[in-house]
Amino acid sequence: MTLAAEHASRTEQRSGADKPLASTTRLKANFEQFASEVDKAEAHLQAGRLEEAALSVTLASAFATQKHCGVFASERIERILGAISKTLPDRAAVLPRVKDLKDVRRILHVATELTTVGGLTRMLTRWINTDATRQNSVALTRYRGVLPQQLADAVARSGGEIHKLNTQPGSLFDWALNLRKLARGYDLVVMHIHCEDTIPVIAFGPSETLPPVLLLNHADHIFWIGPSVSHAVLNLREAAADITINRRGVAPERSLMLPTLIDPPSRKMSRKEARALLGIDEDSVVMISVARGAKYRPINGVTYASRFVEVLKANPKARLFVVGSGSPDDWKPAQDQVPGRIVGLPEQPDPSAYFEAADVYVDSYPFSSSTSLMEAAGYGLPLLTLFMAPDEARLVGINHLGLEGGLVQARTTAQWEETLTRLIRDPAFRTSQSEAATKAVAIAQPTEWLGWLERAYQQALALPPLPPLTGPMPGNPDTPRFGEPDCRHQDMYGSHTPLSEIAKDQVGAFSLPTRFKLWRQFRRDGNINGRGEAVRLLLPEWLKRRLKRSGQH
Repeated sequence: MTLAAEHASRTEQRSGADKPLASTTRLKANFEQFASEVDKAEAHLQAGRLEEAALSVTLASAFATQKHCGVFASERIERILGAISKTLPDRAAVLPRVKDLKDVRRILHVATELTTVGGLTRMLTRWINTDATRQNSVALTRYRGVLPQQLADAVARSGGEIHKLNTQPGSLFDWALNLRKLARGYDLVVMHIHCEDTIPVIAFGPSETLPPVLLLNHADHIFWIGPSVSHAVLNLREAAADITINRRGVAPERSLMLPTLIDPPSRKMSRKEARALLGIDEDSVVMISVARGAKYRPINGVTYASRFVEVLKANPKARLFVVGSGSPDDWKPAQDQVPGRIVGLPEQPDPSAYFEAADVYVDSYPFSSSTSLMEAAGYGLPLLTLFMAPDEARLVGINHLGLEGGLVQARTTAQWEETLTRLIRDPAFRTSQSEAATKAVAIAQPTEWLGWLERAYQQALALPPLPPLTGPMPGNPDTPRFGEPDCRHQDMYGSHTPLSEIAKDQVGAFSLPTRFKLWRQFRRDGNINGRGEAVRLLLPEWLKRRLKRSGQH
């Protein structure tokens, strides 16, 4: 896009909201492909090909997270996984459940994998550190050789253990059964899983033989599996709770609230010291934003960097640092207009120095980052976010517990530019907004957050056991919708990893006959890249994990 065209697009946006690019036609086409993969899963299930049924569920779910299909859950998928769950060789009796909160002593957190960078890892680590009177353990279903040290240390301090299910000999169904048996040694289970992870959903099918299983709704904006095994869902905001109840088939009484957890404010350096460390002029007005690169994608042809050009031109001492964006090629035209004043940086496990050096925090766009906003509030920064969708699409905006009332939400580009300019030029306004952010985010800091956690646990204990999925799930979750927020969803959050690559990533989790059958299919389709990959695809995942671990020593 030329600079003139980009500026024209920006000017057009001043009149109101971003226009969704998705058409009903595209949503319908996505849903048809999703439904086709679910059809395959049902056919495999009917024919007794259970592993292939599980793979098709994974592929359907992964597709729905990447290319929005107008649905946020699927009763058909839940029934397939429920049928597979019943085939596991397990005849356990009904498990007596803890009824009083004071008797909840052991918690099992179930995650798919945990990376060194990311809000989910940070929240789980803080959760375990904050819930200091209980033993907290972690089970990983698809461990990939990375275990953040801060998480391992938190688990060790709590007296818990880390279980890497896929490093044990066996296949997906073996790991699901092992997880089920493991869970029976705990008072509560909390899932922090990836949206397409079938292992916990297969494991936790027979709810009467298990402790209550709670699901942290950390991916509240996209499709995920598991409502049929979730004794309760922990939502981070009201907009997510709306989707949980109305679009995922979860009963209202099982939809609970829990804020995102952040660390208490703890500056290591003054603003002056942080700037000296980072090489930033002391008299600059520093704006920062911190998020994964995918959260800064262009929308309607407008880059994140270009939104700042006019403001920076009008305010010569202002600078912008974006931690996590990297250096996108399409940012260069904007950067060239204000040389050295829009700086894109790679993701960093500890971006605290930038928070400490900053004067203003500006949210990522079009994909907001609630955790980073809360962390910025903890450092006493004023917060600005941009939301140009209609109210019906509030799922794509910021309305999280701990942020409501604590940030400025601009509804047009013009309002965003005006507010940002005022934050740059008016120290008193920065101070007042900083105080509002600090007050709002207090509920997300450990002392108050722990009260929310205790209430959520008590509410969960008071619920009757989750009934089996016999009648229809409420809300018709398999019926696609084509209005808000669905119509803009893919443009904001969509991604594209070919299903063939996802299948290759999953194949090691299956038994040898299924691996070989899938391997032959990959070869027929021309999806094997060289001899090395041909060999790797035939190896079981548990062996690959062990070989990788031995290679690291």
